[in-house]
Amino acid sequence: MDRAFPVRSESHQLEELSDRFFRDCLPRNWTAEKPGNDYGVDLRVDMFEGNQATGLELLVQLKSSAEPTAVDTETVRLKTTTYNLLWEKLQVAMLVKYVASEKEAYWLLFRDIPTPSQDQETFTIHIPKENRISTIQWQDIQAYVRSVTDTKLASMRRHKMAAQNEGI
Repeated sequence: MDRAFPVRSESHQLEELSDRFFRDCLPRNWTAEKPGNDYGVDLRVDMFEGNQATGLELLVQLKSSAEPTAVDTETVRLKTTTYNLLWEKLQVAMLVKYVASEKEAYWLLFRDIPTPSQDQETFTIHIPKENRISTIQWQDIQAYVRSVTDTKLASMRRHKMAAQNEGI
């Protein structure tokens, strides 16, 4: 009698392919790490300028499929709770969907995802196919992340100064 062994599911293989593809598309001096616990953040990307760390981070939610879902867009079903978590993070978040048959991934910043109804468990997002990870302008993403980060830090500093002035 033949012995049985564990089977590697198609979904696990697609997940690894999407991770590899995304990492290969990043600038070579940037790093991407998987958080220990996955509550919606699949990768945390640290952005560098040359060899210098910047303190800028991008959070990524990765999805994948074997085949495309449409001609002009890629659809993603996302849990409303995952959206809520990533929206509330201080870092900028990006949704990425890898399509194995096309050997391409498509992206959308969370700022561009309409807020879902809170009475829905999941909702559908349409990512335009012109948003290819293979042709993304990472310097534009980094500039946006810097702008958001600077705005949030300035607000925190103002709040801290106001609290100190009030003797809190």
